[in-house]
Amino acid sequence: MKTMRLMMKICVCFSLLQIVATVAAFGQGSASLRASVSNPSGTRIAGARVALTDEGTGVLLKSLTGADGSFTIANLVAGTYDLAVTMNGFQDYAQKGIVLTNGQELSFQVTIRTNSVAQSVTVTAEGSPETSVTQATISRKEIAGVAGPFGSAAQALTAAPGVFVYGYGGVAATARSEVVVRGIKAGWSSVNGDALRNGVTFLFDGIPMNNMISNNGQWQTTQIPILDMISDINVDYGPGAPSNRFFDSIGGTVNYIPTQPKLTPGASIAFGTDYGSYNTSISHFIANTGLHKGWSGLLAFGYASNDTFRVGTTGIPTFNAPSSGYAAFVKVEHPFENGTISLGYYHGRNTEFRPNFLPLVPITPASNNNYGDAVTTAGLYGPDQQSNNPEPAPANAQYYSQATSGFYSSLQESLWYKHIKTQSDILYGKLNLQLSPRLTMSSDMWFRHGYRLHDRVVNFYGPNYPVGHEYYDPTSNTIGNNTHMVLALPHDQVTIGGYWMHGDYQNPVATFNPALGTSVTSPSFFNSDHLYNDYGFLFLQDRIDLLNKKLIVTPGAAEQLFRTDYFNNGLAQFPNGNPANDPEQAPATHKNFLEFSPSVGVQYLALDWFTIHGNYAITYQNPTDSAFGANRPTTGVNIALLKATKSVNGEGGFLVTKCPLAIMGTCSLDATYFHDEITNINIVTQLAQVSLPASVALASAVYNGISLNFDNAPTSYFQIHGNAIIQHDYFLSYLPSGSTTNYGGYPISNSPRYTTNLGLTSVVKTSNHKIDLTPGLWWQYVGQRYLFTNVTNAPTEQTVPGYGVVNFNMDGTLNGLLPEWFQKKPVTVSFGVENLLNKEYNPTAYITSGGYFGTSFGGYTLVDPGAPREYIVSLNFGVK
Repeated sequence: MKTMRLMMKICVCFSLLQIVATVAAFGQGSASLRASVSNPSGTRIAGARVALTDEGTGVLLKSLTGADGSFTIANLVAGTYDLAVTMNGFQDYAQKGIVLTNGQELSFQVTIRTNSVAQSVTVTAEGSPETSVTQATISRKEIAGVAGPFGSAAQALTAAPGVFVYGYGGVAATARSEVVVRGIKAGWSSVNGDALRNGVTFLFDGIPMNNMISNNGQWQTTQIPILDMISDINVDYGPGAPSNRFFDSIGGTVNYIPTQPKLTPGASIAFGTDYGSYNTSISHFIANTGLHKGWSGLLAFGYASNDTFRVGTTGIPTFNAPSSGYAAFVKVEHPFENGTISLGYYHGRNTEFRPNFLPLVPITPASNNNYGDAVTTAGLYGPDQQSNNPEPAPANAQYYSQATSGFYSSLQESLWYKHIKTQSDILYGKLNLQLSPRLTMSSDMWFRHGYRLHDRVVNFYGPNYPVGHEYYDPTSNTIGNNTHMVLALPHDQVTIGGYWMHGDYQNPVATFNPALGTSVTSPSFFNSDHLYNDYGFLFLQDRIDLLNKKLIVTPGAAEQLFRTDYFNNGLAQFPNGNPANDPEQAPATHKNFLEFSPSVGVQYLALDWFTIHGNYAITYQNPTDSAFGANRPTTGVNIALLKATKSVNGEGGFLVTKCPLAIMGTCSLDATYFHDEITNINIVTQLAQVSLPASVALASAVYNGISLNFDNAPTSYFQIHGNAIIQHDYFLSYLPSGSTTNYGGYPISNSPRYTTNLGLTSVVKTSNHKIDLTPGLWWQYVGQRYLFTNVTNAPTEQTVPGYGVVNFNMDGTLNGLLPEWFQKKPVTVSFGVENLLNKEYNPTAYITSGGYFGTSFGGYTLVDPGAPREYIVSLNFGVK
């Protein structure tokens, strides 16, 4: 408690400093210079060094770009100045003769180019010049290339090395997916067996989107249903440097950067609309005011809808499972004499009907040792049917499986449907201050509200099934503050800061059957939990420049605090429920963890075209809700033995930005070896029958491998992009609850051994430059994965085959199509084909214990198929 109070006081002090500095800053009246630094694709560059020299006096002022890529130098006297911007891996930028008058506030855009032309238009994955952490930046061009016009926020991440995505909705933005970053997972998991389900932090404009404590789905991919709002995506691999780390950053940190307000005069509006297979329709607009009377504003909105591709059931009408999502984003920004202040609000909401799992092979009386059960397109028939008089299946019923009812088959809505809603609201403010030529401060404050509805109705088992209707609607509320101060010294950049977050999470679950007289308020089974969390993080980081800035060493240290208060409020939430029908009997409890997290990064520019980088970090993560008692019986919780999840991460690699032969044009190649050892993991197995409590296994695991990324542009009209990862992920130990069998040495379930992305893009221009065509072809391969079995709640060595998918995209730019007074930018028409070769594959699979389809036996495999070939056409244009 003393440490928590201390950290809260520190955060309060930072906030007070922010207020005082803001008031003082608004009182200044001298000239100021502000600029936003980005690469040619629009990605804003953080940590670039800025030098401004007064030509008359020779006084040199220095600054650094902040997280949003901008800098402000204030308190300038009237005169003429020379500006220089430098950044490792980029060409130097210089502009002379900038004239400032008294009281003038000058804002403009700075574009710096990478040493490799190919890198400026594609993914770069290398050691960060500021922290030596392995990073990747996915530009807007890359997002469109791999995700297509209607792709999801998750699918866009597959452009980064070592990232793959799987789920039940293909690439559609309105369906949830799980993201795998070098083996560590996040997002919604449809199957058990993940060593870490919440090992990656997801940010929107630098603000955390993750629920702080939920076991599954701390972040939902459908929180960002409109990808057109996103300008670029930054990915930090591993825990990262303390200055970029959050509470779930064991496996990485992903920052979705939305389109930002313009800092130059002139209003503009951009429109776009897309149409495609399975009634896919997406529309969006982005309105930008430009800089007007010292303020700039942006308003963006988008709406998406589509049906499922799971409509291939033979002989029966199937449910088209309509899904839709929309998002709105508004942000205003005000640059002043020595900084900027901005306010933003994001609202994302998604509604979908999720298709059910599908048996890989038919479940017939003969296939299950003559138990007599049959899983059919008309329901479950046989001894396990929940009926007073079980009857044989109707004559027209088929065995329900990929082999018999169709590869993409699904059940009728009258038998089975699952309605899911997700919503995320984020209100935030950002303040960046230049307190002196060497001292800057940034502070983010936010409130986030999260909501999820999980409404499942199953008539598959017969009329007397007591839990045929499942209603689950958790909510979470989070407030937080993240404040950093950066002191730029001649050979050092010292950063000190931290964040504090408070979360409130409730997750009531009710199952019932109206035919049996039960309801959501008087359920057959129920449980509910209420958890409060306080997370504190205080760090000190120093970037030391040596050998004329060729060698960068970045030591860091952080103190992490996690506090959890757990309350079992099932009877309070469901006062009409029978206490005997609450399978969760864990008592109220609380637990604190205080952990020290050291780190060090090294980067050495051995040659102008050859850089070596490495990083070592120890970090911790709070256990999820089930570790404290959620969905657990009394005997399942021993709070005294509970420990924070620990990660020890080490990695090293190199970057080459020169081709071996001049004829090859421009090249870049980077390779990174990584090794993550994670201990004190609580792995939760939740069965489909929610009336049964969850099972928890204690485990430790290793993720290690080699990640490769390369780009080659032999000419300005043709480019090759590729990345691959080879890894070996396995459990050091895995001990299921109530078992004496340790599965140490077994492979981690659902983690592929290989993933590969290979892309070819070209540019074709007409002689009059009225039409530019940019075709692109991408091949994405995911290697075999190992299955998890719910029968023994353990990993297996049984595999599901790997698969490769080819995607095609063509952008056509029409210049001068609209009148000059009307047109803001060229009209772009895009055509995309996902899964060009119509490959049949199953990205999701597991071995069921029988609960999903209500059989008294298990051991058979259930799958979710990937999407077949899909087409889409989009139109985008902007006006003044």
